[in-house]
Amino acid sequence: MTENARASRDASDRSTWISGLFFATVIAAHAFGVLGGVTYPLVIIGGIASACIGLRKHRPTVRWPWWAMVATGLLWGAAGVAREATEATGDLTHERSLLPDLFALPGYVLFGLALYGLLRARRVVDESGARLDGIMLGTGALLFVYELLILPTLSIDDAWVMARIAIAIYPAISMCLVVLAARLAFSSGQRSPAFSLVLGGTACLLAGDVVFALGDAGRIVVNERLLEIPFLLVPAAIGSAVLHPSIRFIARPARRPMNTMSRGRLMAVAAALLAPIVVIALHDMSSARSVTTVLCLVLAVAAIMRLAGAMKEQAALGFRLTHQANHDDLTGLPNRVLVVKHIDAMLSESRRTGRPVALMFLDLDQFKLVNDSMGHAVGDQLLVLAAERIGDCVRSNDIVGRISGDEFLVVAAGLDADGAAGLADRVRRVLGAAFLLDAGEVFISVSIGIAVAFGADVDEASTLIQEADTAMYRSKDAGRNAVTVYDTSMLERVARRVELERRLRQALAAGEVVAYFQPLVRLPTGNVVGFEALARWEDDRTMIASSEFIPVAEESGLIVPLGAFMLDEACRSLAHWRRTIPGGEGLYISVNLSPRQVRESDIVDIVAEALLRHGLPGSALWLEITESVMMEDSVSTAGVMVGLRSLGVRLSVDDFGTGFSSLSTLKRFPVSGVKIDRSFVSGLGEHQSDSSLVAAIVAMASALGLVAIAEGVETHDQAARLLALGCTEVQGYLFATAVPFDEVPPTLARLGVAGHADLVARVP
Repeated sequence: MTENARASRDASDRSTWISGLFFATVIAAHAFGVLGGVTYPLVIIGGIASACIGLRKHRPTVRWPWWAMVATGLLWGAAGVAREATEATGDLTHERSLLPDLFALPGYVLFGLALYGLLRARRVVDESGARLDGIMLGTGALLFVYELLILPTLSIDDAWVMARIAIAIYPAISMCLVVLAARLAFSSGQRSPAFSLVLGGTACLLAGDVVFALGDAGRIVVNERLLEIPFLLVPAAIGSAVLHPSIRFIARPARRPMNTMSRGRLMAVAAALLAPIVVIALHDMSSARSVTTVLCLVLAVAAIMRLAGAMKEQAALGFRLTHQANHDDLTGLPNRVLVVKHIDAMLSESRRTGRPVALMFLDLDQFKLVNDSMGHAVGDQLLVLAAERIGDCVRSNDIVGRISGDEFLVVAAGLDADGAAGLADRVRRVLGAAFLLDAGEVFISVSIGIAVAFGADVDEASTLIQEADTAMYRSKDAGRNAVTVYDTSMLERVARRVELERRLRQALAAGEVVAYFQPLVRLPTGNVVGFEALARWEDDRTMIASSEFIPVAEESGLIVPLGAFMLDEACRSLAHWRRTIPGGEGLYISVNLSPRQVRESDIVDIVAEALLRHGLPGSALWLEITESVMMEDSVSTAGVMVGLRSLGVRLSVDDFGTGFSSLSTLKRFPVSGVKIDRSFVSGLGEHQSDSSLVAAIVAMASALGLVAIAEGVETHDQAARLLALGCTEVQGYLFATAVPFDEVPPTLARLGVAGHADLVARVP
């Protein structure tokens, strides 16, 4: 809140307090007979003035009900003046003037319209329970007032009939206003101070009408000044309400359940239902009274309808809660709980009939990229459309459920492995078509795993889901956008993966993972310009392939400590070579940076500390990132990239051309180089498409001022073609494999170190 807004609010609060103090002083003075006959006009004028000021200042969304109340104040003010002038109060003869009533009664009509207007402004939906509660409260009050006041007043024999009607009509009208006031009190909306003041003013009007009618009919003897106090409180409360700043929000709906029976509401309705009992206890009901009978019937019918409505609401609430507990909020599909129940039921039936039960586990590929690049709202839209497509593909008796973010299950009874694979492939093709979203056209793929149970093969749904999940991950490992049927050998691979993670964790703690270094050379000389640090793990004299343990490290989070170790080891080794190898002061080291390191670690601080610890400039370190890191395009990722570049560290995109990056992506991130994937290099001279693609990447890198580095160079022909295309930075088995720390000096002696001029020239 700004200072101006806070000052305005404080001024409005002070205005409300000042007006309230003014009204309280005037009304108290009237009660003690200090002001005499000027009190009522003074309070009316003060209330109208407060309302006009408040409406002009706060400008509520709905204004006409408040102007109707201002008009009501004018009419009641005129009625009060006329009543004083004609001395109509207490006069039951034919000489009683009806002029005050000609002003007062239209005021009641306007007041009722104002309450109705506020009610319509606050009501979001038709609340039948609140409406019936209002009817019961109004009917019960009218029954009580009718027996206590209206009927006795109309039965006065020696009074003028018009005078009796003039006395009795006000409580009757007031009881009609009770229904509107109760509906307003029971409506959904904020309980602001302005709202409470309006209800308080209405309550004072109803109480004043009843007490005044009793005094006017001579049923009770009360000081006339005290009789007027409730009526004085009405304009005071309404005026203060409009003057209060919360008048702006009086029509704003509140986020609370509809038809909620608060304690006060329950007590009011219960009191209304007791009205017939009180009337019977206080009066002789032996004689027929048609009005009383009708009112009792109305009250009884309303109570029955309210009870029936409450039972219906309870049943609907129970259904909604059950549905919410068993269905996904976003797509409306069955959730894991309900799908498991269906699978268990189908497995039980399968054990009896022998019919197979097929379960498909679907995971949308690269869905996180859509969420991160386009926003979660677009991601939700994609999930809804994907759910619809899956539902349209399967059979009518198949069950489709969503069990987590981008994971779905399809349960199909009566399908064997071949039938389930055919259905899954149809789902895969349908999901591969373009999705037209609010943010544009999006393409995705899906990895699907299938598990099939026959009879007693599987006992529980959880087992079948686990098997389908395992098969789905095999589809992921196969390159995504695939369908895989579970077999028992997969369980062995899962067990190996778990065991591999356990052993890798121990190996990191024991220092069994070491760094190897593969030279990066410059063509045409073949001299070394730097090294790429690669993790190697020998377990029980067996070398574990990096393609096997690196994904395990990435999934388990072990890549974070592994990456920190490799960074420190690479910097330590490079610092040693720069000091000890002649001409090696310009060598650099390249280290892979995983997406998880970017997201989950303070990588900028880690890199800065490693460079400082080993006395290296930032230019001595290259960090290789994947295209998926750039595609995340989040504020935090961009911040990490900028932070690393501020250290002088240079970034290159690893395996460029195999992912989803583009020229615009490269321009957004501060990268200094791209590494051409080995799959393109291996096709040079054999496939024209590979040659064209490599030429395009090299030309693009040159145009953007980036270094292009080719991986996997294994033949002299490949090296020659790369040089002809303009790519002079390469690495591969043609020159050297990755070697341990101790073998780096002999390797440098064999290949030679690039001259200082060459090393400087390659810096972008």
